[in-house]
Amino acid sequence: MGLGKLTNIYCIALMAVFIMPLSMAWCETNAKAVENEADCSPHIFSLIPNQGEPASPITLYGKNLSVGVNLYMGEKGIPYSFTTEGAISFEVPKFEVGSYPVYLRYNENCESEKINLKVTERKPVISTLIPNQIYYCTPSKDRVVLLKGDNFSKETKVLFDEVVVGSEFLNNKAIEIKVPQANSGLHHLQVINPGGTKSLAYNFYIEGRPVIYNISVGIIYKGHYELLVEGENFLWGSLPLVEGKRVDSGVTYQGCNVLVYDRAPESDLPSELSIQVVNPDGLRSNLFYLAIP
Repeated sequence: MGLGKLTNIYCIALMAVFIMPLSMAWCETNAKAVENEADCSPHIFSLIPNQGEPASPITLYGKNLSVGVNLYMGEKGIPYSFTTEGAISFEVPKFEVGSYPVYLRYNENCESEKINLKVTERKPVISTLIPNQIYYCTPSKDRVVLLKGDNFSKETKVLFDEVVVGSEFLNNKAIEIKVPQANSGLHHLQVINPGGTKSLAYNFYIEGRPVIYNISVGIIYKGHYELLVEGENFLWGSLPLVEGKRVDSGVTYQGCNVLVYDRAPESDLPSELSIQVVNPDGLRSNLFYLAIP
């Protein structure tokens, strides 16, 4: 056998002994690196719920979630907290209404798939009404009601018994309206934002019962005198009740706040009498006691 052939055999033997193990080791290392790189990628299975208004809670379910992973919504990093294994929770940030991709990232080469989260309009809230009731006869200038709450906008509308009424936007926590003329009793106020989200209905009461504040003697004539009955919610057709008996004549209606009752004295000496006002719908006022002849 020639020297050249011996040299070739020797070289092949060296390659088998030294190079092949090195190549195999490199392949194994590279495969593990690829496997580790694949394992490093976080995965998102679901977002529950998959929509919400700003500040509402969202739970993300996935795998390969560990300390150091970053949560993004659009291009913005979002703070989060671990809840259970395979789940993290976060709050919807103050984004404009729309759909935004949510994803996880360890680094530029280690990123999850993207799942869209829909940011919905903030639901408006009514917390109080000032005042929360008025009299049926309250004049227009005094029928202003302040709605206090949250998440109002310049485009927010106010519903009175499901019908839009005029309103004035003050700020995102306050709106004023003028209550329309309506029947006495319980009514409901709501606010609705441009996207269609409505607040819960808030009760508003229109008091129809008449109220007596004061009764005084007016002009004294020969054979009779005037009794001026002052109060609220007197209607056309309202009548006084004296000691429970209806007075059907000698009554002049002077508006929601005044009735004039022409009374003939029953004796020369005054005696204490009870007087009420009854409206056409049967609602009665408080009793007022007065010593008159």
